[in-house]
Amino acid sequence: MVVRRKIFRTVALVAAGGIMLTGCSTEEAGQPDSTPTGEVTETASPSAPAADLEQYAQALVTDAELMGVAQDPPIEGFVDEPVSMYLTLSDFTPSGECKELLDELNSYTGPAVAGISAKFTKDASEPTGDAETPEASGAAVETLIFETASSDEPMSIYREIPNACETLTSDEVEGAEAVFTKVPGLDALHLEIFDGEETETLAVGGASVNGTYHAYMSAEQVSLEDAQDMFGAQAEKLQETFEDEASASPSSDPTDQEDSESPSASSDN
Repeated sequence: MVVRRKIFRTVALVAAGGIMLTGCSTEEAGQPDSTPTGEVTETASPSAPAADLEQYAQALVTDAELMGVAQDPPIEGFVDEPVSMYLTLSDFTPSGECKELLDELNSYTGPAVAGISAKFTKDASEPTGDAETPEASGAAVETLIFETASSDEPMSIYREIPNACETLTSDEVEGAEAVFTKVPGLDALHLEIFDGEETETLAVGGASVNGTYHAYMSAEQVSLEDAQDMFGAQAEKLQETFEDEASASPSSDPTDQEDSESPSASSDN
């Protein structure tokens, strides 16, 4: 495995200024490359402990037709870094339960044992008529697969936000609206922001297995139907990869399990 260490920072999703959507961010951005091969470039502080990052790469959906073309490096790993989630709407003023949920999301930080990230770009689909589609400029997708230090369900909040926020109207930009829609059957939302002339879209959310293994995705400029396909495939792959893993906290002391095994029991075999 080729190892190159780089500190992973945060997951940031922003709808800002002129209704511009910016996807998840790391320190660097690369140019599009071929589909990931499963080889992981490790990204962690020099003092971080070694981790088997291949298990997380196995849970990553890399289908180029579905996700797009991988950027370079195809897959980057990180060890012992916090994962934060943000969804900030500039020129909109959420209130009530919508504001509470967005504040809760924006304040989330979960200590991750380890994980991987990958970015993809997808060419714009061929137009089917005169109307412009949200994905006309091509999709940008980022996926994180990570393991938390303790049991957590960080993606569940994406089920609640669409019902609480529904449609927001801007007091700053005339005619601007932000429309939240739940991605059917998944812990994900689809956001359309219309500025009176153009529409930008963002899908965000993920999935969890045993409260320990998580997939987190953002996809810019995708339709609700494409988001359902992408996020559904990633949730299924995560489940298939980790469904047999123990649900115990990954931070548990391994000597606890050794102490629980009776020497006399093993000698009887």
